[in-house]
Amino acid sequence: MKVVSGGKQIEIEANSRPYLLKRIIADGFDIVLIFAIFMLLTALVMRTPMAGTYRAHVERSNEIAKEYYARLDGVVSADEIREALEKDEEFRNERFAANLHGYLLEALSAFISEGLVLLAVPLMSKERSTPGKLMTGVMLFSRQRRGKASRLQILARFSFVFFIDSLALYLFTGIFTFLLVPVLRLTEMLLISDNRCLCDLMTGLTVIEKISYDGIN
Repeated sequence: MKVVSGGKQIEIEANSRPYLLKRIIADGFDIVLIFAIFMLLTALVMRTPMAGTYRAHVERSNEIAKEYYARLDGVVSADEIREALEKDEEFRNERFAANLHGYLLEALSAFISEGLVLLAVPLMSKERSTPGKLMTGVMLFSRQRRGKASRLQILARFSFVFFIDSLALYLFTGIFTFLLVPVLRLTEMLLISDNRCLCDLMTGLTVIEKISYDGIN
């Protein structure tokens, strides 16, 4: 396929994959955007009535800790106080409940932030591209249909990223997930052919140069 670039006609292979660096930039931009939205939403959610149960468990666990320190401070060491706290069943239950409710609230923020970037924008754009892919001129392409990604594939890709790359990983690594995901994505792109990530492989998608897709118009 011939296209005009800088006043010259150049030959571009149809549905060609982008350079690895362009793919990294696109995914990196999306992750940073999701992180910014996630942090903003989490801060807002934690100030709403939805976080009332979470705050109650945190306050109760803090009260128990203060009671221990008030009773044992100066009698035993701080390490021994912490050990005693960890053996207190009510304290453990309150901390577990607080962590669980906090995780659910953060999961809600993650669902909204990732839904906006990885689901809403691709479904609204004719190229089925995320903000980072729109910025770098690449698009999601269905290998089976030999055309742009279907709505069902976009939904499947979002579901895979949300449940595997986000919820499952965040459960063990917390906020460090946003640092680990780019490393995992880069590793996947180096190991899987055509610079594909695991989420692309599982949903039958690949990433191509938008300009090389002759059916886009």
